[in-house]
Amino acid sequence: MVYSQAKVIAGGLAHIPIVISVFYFVMITFNKRALEFAEANKSIKIKSKVLESKTEVKPLIEVKAKTEELKETKVKEPKAEAIKEISNKLKEIEKKVEDVKEKVKKKQKNEKKKKKKDMQRD
Repeated sequence: MVYSQAKVIAGGLAHIPIVISVFYFVMITFNKRALEFAEANKSIKIKSKVLESKTEVKPLIEVKAKTEELKETKVKEPKAEAIKEISNKLKEIEKKVEDVKEKVKKKQKNEKKKKKKDMQRD
């Protein structure tokens, strides 16, 4: 059965509101789930904020004074020794890296020479 263009367009226009309403209801259901999920996670975040607010508030000057005292009382010699050991290890590693680079360069040169010899005709 053949339909005229007017009937096809009218049928399409009649179905558009139906399709829109279906998609609207799908969107509403997903939005409800998203809001419920967000509300469930909000309660967890609020609890953690309440725990954080129970800490004592100290003036900044007192905190700075205590940190300066702690810095002065700490022994700096072990730190210096540890830094020296680490720097020595780093120097050793750098030397090894340089040696490996040189070896790789030599191997590449040897490979290039071999390729040139193979490419040359006798």
